[in-house]
Amino acid sequence: MLIFGDYHTHTKYSRNHHGKSTIEENVKIAVQKGLKEIGITEHGFSHIFYGVRRKNIKKMRAEIERLQKLYPIKIYLGIEANLISSQGDIDLTEEEQSWFDYVIMGYHIFAKPKNIKEYFNFFRKNRRAYKNDKYTDDIVEANTNAYIKALQKNRINIISHMGSFMKVDAIKVAEECKRHGTFVELNARRLCFSAQEAKQMSKMGVEFVLSSDAHICTNVGECNKGINFAIKNNIPKDLIANLDKLPKFSYKK
Repeated sequence: MLIFGDYHTHTKYSRNHHGKSTIEENVKIAVQKGLKEIGITEHGFSHIFYGVRRKNIKKMRAEIERLQKLYPIKIYLGIEANLISSQGDIDLTEEEQSWFDYVIMGYHIFAKPKNIKEYFNFFRKNRRAYKNDKYTDDIVEANTNAYIKALQKNRINIISHMGSFMKVDAIKVAEECKRHGTFVELNARRLCFSAQEAKQMSKMGVEFVLSSDAHICTNVGECNKGINFAIKNNIPKDLIANLDKLPKFSYKK
C-alpha cells in the first residue's frame, strides 16, 4: 500500500513558528518519499495564535506556482479553516473559499468565535465540557448540528480530526460528509472517533483521507497512525481516497 498524497501539512506561514519548515522544504520531502501530490494547509484566519494572514495568500500561491515548475509533484494550496459558530459559520467567506484548491475544516480551541454570544453559548461550554470530560447530550447535539450546518453552508472537502476538543455524534457528521462528497480525515496526530464509529462509517460507504498534519517537513507523508487504525478496524482500501490512488476534491450541495 502506498500513500499517493498528503493533504494536511503546515509551514512557516502558520504564525508564531507553529509550522517549522518552508513550503519548499515540505515539497522536497514529499518528492523524496515518493508522493505524487502535497497540500499546504495553514491554519485559518481566525486562529488567535497560528492563523495565516490574508495578505500572505497571494505570496503562497506565487511560491507554489514557482515550485510547481521545479519539482515533479502536484502542489495544492488549501487551508485548515475553523468552525466559529453553532450555526456552522467558518472563518472563510464564500469568496475566500474560492482562493483555495480545497478546504479542510475543524474545530480549534484557540479560534476566535464569530461573536461574543457564540463565545458564551457555544465555545465556553465546550471548553468546560472538555476540561471536565463532561459532555451533556445537549452539548453533543449542538456540536453535531454545528458541523452539519457547516457542511451544508460551505465548500468543505475534508473534516479534520473530527471530535478533537469538541465531541460530536461522529456517525451523523459522517452521514452529512457522504452527502457532500467530503472526506473524513484519518489524522496521524489526533484520531478522536472510536473504532466502532469507524467501522460503522465504513459500512455506510463514507470515504476517508490519510493525513500527516505535519508541522515540520520530516513528518510529511508520515501517516502510519491512520494506516494502522484503518487496518485494525477493517476500513476497506477503496474507501481511503489517497491510498494507491489520488482523491478528487469536489463538493455537492
